[in-house]
Amino acid sequence: MKRHSLLCRWMFAVIAGTLIGNSLTVAHADEAALRRLLHGPDRCDHVIPMLLRHGVNNDSSPATAMHTFHPYGPIAIPATELGDLELISITRHADTAAGCGPSFDLVIKNCSTRDVCGAHVTLVGLLGRIRPTSPNVTTKLESIPAGQAIQVTATLPIQSLAMGNLNGQAIAMNQVLVVLDSFDQFMESNEANNLRLYDATTIPAASTAVAETAVTAAPAAAEATPQDQASSVNPPAAEPSSPSDSGMGLSSPDLRSAIDQFTDGNTAG
Repeated sequence: MKRHSLLCRWMFAVIAGTLIGNSLTVAHADEAALRRLLHGPDRCDHVIPMLLRHGVNNDSSPATAMHTFHPYGPIAIPATELGDLELISITRHADTAAGCGPSFDLVIKNCSTRDVCGAHVTLVGLLGRIRPTSPNVTTKLESIPAGQAIQVTATLPIQSLAMGNLNGQAIAMNQVLVVLDSFDQFMESNEANNLRLYDATTIPAASTAVAETAVTAAPAAAEATPQDQASSVNPPAAEPSSPSDSGMGLSSPDLRSAIDQFTDGNTAG
């Protein structure tokens, strides 16, 4: 009886362990979702270790190869196979939606020979030092095709517009930190270029020059006068300078020379 009881306990432990393991595997499929479940609102403490390791606005010399361990021994992975994620540009939206902080457009390029799926990018609004609770937003990049660039829009929470207080007036953030592959899920040939820090006042606004040009081009065409439009549709026909020019293919000098030759021939006869 005692042996049967021990066997039941062992089977219960195995089944419980299997269920817990499966649940943890599902939760770890998306680390961002797991952090929201455990910590509540979005936090940015996952980027602090990357700051300590790489700093900001740095570039490391791309390695020719990266060595990694394998059950059959260490192997070298060529840098061309690793690839790299690169932040091409950042612009801010001129308008801010109600109840939200500022929005930014990021252009991210996949400098590799393979598609990158499931990477994350994090924006952090800063006023002074970074804290785990600094206002931030993390966006998941579903897929970036090999060698291509995509544009992503990220909106910081409204707390980024009131991070300090000066004589009763709210002070907004003065810096923006952009972190690519913010959960450090992918090996890259240049990890240091994933962290970029910008002064909020130096980030350019999204350009609207193309839209303005398209709008102003239509009125310019409509302002053409009726006389100009009529002349462009039906240009006036050129009047012949003499009867000999009206479709005969001969000009006046050619006709005169022919008459003179005919006269001289008759005179000689």
